[in-house]
Amino acid sequence: MAIMDYRLISIFIPLIVIILAAFTKRVIPSLTIGVITGGIFLAKGSIIQGIILSIEHLIKAVANEDSIYIIFFLFIFGAFGEIMKVSGGIKGFTEFSSKYVKTEKGALGTIWLVTPVTFIDCCFHSIAAGTVSKALIDKVNGSKRKLAFVLNVTSCLLIILIPFGTTYVGYIIGVIGSAFKNAGLTLSPYSIYIKSIPYNFYAIIMILISIGVIIFGLGFDRVIKLNNEKSYLEENGHHHNEAHEQSEFVEKVPPRPINLILPLGILISLTFFFLWYTGRSGENGFITAIINANFEKSIFIAGTVTIIITSIIYVFQKIPMGVIESNFLAGGNEMMPPIVVLILSWGLASIVKDLGFISFVTNVLGPKVPVYLIPAAIFLIGCFASYFMGSAWGTWALIMPIAVPLAVSSNSNLALVIGAVLAGGALGDNTSPLGETAILSSTIAEVPLMEHIKSQLPYSIVGMLISTVLFVLFALI
Repeated sequence: MAIMDYRLISIFIPLIVIILAAFTKRVIPSLTIGVITGGIFLAKGSIIQGIILSIEHLIKAVANEDSIYIIFFLFIFGAFGEIMKVSGGIKGFTEFSSKYVKTEKGALGTIWLVTPVTFIDCCFHSIAAGTVSKALIDKVNGSKRKLAFVLNVTSCLLIILIPFGTTYVGYIIGVIGSAFKNAGLTLSPYSIYIKSIPYNFYAIIMILISIGVIIFGLGFDRVIKLNNEKSYLEENGHHHNEAHEQSEFVEKVPPRPINLILPLGILISLTFFFLWYTGRSGENGFITAIINANFEKSIFIAGTVTIIITSIIYVFQKIPMGVIESNFLAGGNEMMPPIVVLILSWGLASIVKDLGFISFVTNVLGPKVPVYLIPAAIFLIGCFASYFMGSAWGTWALIMPIAVPLAVSSNSNLALVIGAVLAGGALGDNTSPLGETAILSSTIAEVPLMEHIKSQLPYSIVGMLISTVLFVLFALI
């Protein structure tokens, strides 16, 4: 088979994986098929040798220091969020806040008030902020649908813009770093991610819309026709959502707000300290040190030390070590699906690179695509893939290896293109009925899932359209 044929195949394998994931709603099997298929083509049609090559590429993808740090970091942060659930911190914060909140605006605004101590993960934020704000919404007889909308936006789209101390950061850096490595770039993935944040137009627009809904309403009540419909919940008296039962938890100790605030304060402080410590050199200032830091190592060490300190504090409060250990393992295990997705995406990127993917995109495809359309096209492809998969992380893993070499070959603004990838993937988590944060937000707010999706869809469409225009304009600039 000619070399050009392999280069063409290297383009189609990621596209087939995206289509499979979109229609099957299963990212891991789709990536697995892509990895094995790519291995077989690398082996010139030999199935046995192809499987061997596939496994070798997976092993090679994780057999480096940065990859191991990212994998451990994701496990540690999942464990950290789960440990805090049994500390009484969320319950204590709820009781404290209820003394001061008297209106619907105040109840919804509490979600933002809680965010600085719940931002480490979208699911943890949904549960923690949702638990606090749901109690307050019930107290003031406010709109649960508005609660679901605001909770959804702040659970995914806000957290993706926070460049430290979250599970999102570790994963994003891993995906960007892999794409950079395969494209032959020696840039810092973390510094480019920082530069891409202002270009995540969809997240920024939806956050502004959610603030407008809290303060001004922005026609939200008219959109969902509150005066003319009864929700499933109101008609049946309770919510039969299996995910609701799975997300509930029982706090094991008396309410203590400090048990939520202190661990997050320790985590943030240690993260910045180790970023400075690993990036310091000579007379580097603090900002320069942060930019030059060993990000993967810093966030892993910060998370590990925080868990040790937090566990000691909880033990002194007579929380059984067995409970802490059980929640540590449960929280870490919840991060296994994204860890597996990340490893498979690393392996797939390595395989398609060996098939000639980078060469084809750089020399053949890139020069033919109008530069001003590349960011918008990548964003819309990401929107499509993430909506049908319901997974931001899965979309980033699939799209980033395509977007980076395309940006390089066309001399596009790399930060703008990465912002487009992140924005497109985030739409799925936010808007898709399969999206994790959409499901969890509607569940905690006790609003039927499809009612929640329909109520926020007009705002999401507006955000998508404005974002598309902005990607074209900024590409032209």
